[in-house]
Amino acid sequence: MNRVPFSSCKKQNGAVLLVGLMLLVVLVVLGVAGFQSAIIQEKLSGNFRDQSVAFEAAEAGTRWSSAWIQSLGKGALARPFPCSSGCTNTSRVWEQGVYPDSPTPKDALWSTARAYGTNPTNDSNLAVSVPMVHSQPTFIMEQQIFLRDDLAGAPNKGVAFYRISGRGIGERSSSSAIVRAVIAKRFE
Repeated sequence: MNRVPFSSCKKQNGAVLLVGLMLLVVLVVLGVAGFQSAIIQEKLSGNFRDQSVAFEAAEAGTRWSSAWIQSLGKGALARPFPCSSGCTNTSRVWEQGVYPDSPTPKDALWSTARAYGTNPTNDSNLAVSVPMVHSQPTFIMEQQIFLRDDLAGAPNKGVAFYRISGRGIGERSSSSAIVRAVIAKRFE
């Protein structure tokens, strides 16, 4: 066996220990940086998910009001006549131009909006709600134009075009989205 003499061990300066400690420090710095990156990615994906929930809620509000408009004209429900201010009609279908063309989620106009899960005709709560949202979606209905079938015929027979603005809030109140749709409804 070859043995290293004890006197040659005393001449070593500990370079391996120093290099090992430096590598350990570099690995710790890389680990902390990777951990911070993972935290940022988690926050970004959470924000994206919350914004997606807000968008889906806004779309649900728009579809809710669209379905209500499509149900009009059957039985006792007739075409709602739009109003410009102080609406006394229960449908709250507004005239074109009452609301801005590009609403923002913080506009005061949303205080007059209808809520998802309520009957637009009489404001009764239908016990329907959108899950996982901070507050239920709201919507505003505006009549854009009514095209009568003929000028001499019945004034309520023709096609009405409505613009619906739906606003949704995500799981946090800071996430909101607005969806707009235009639908046509024939009244006989």
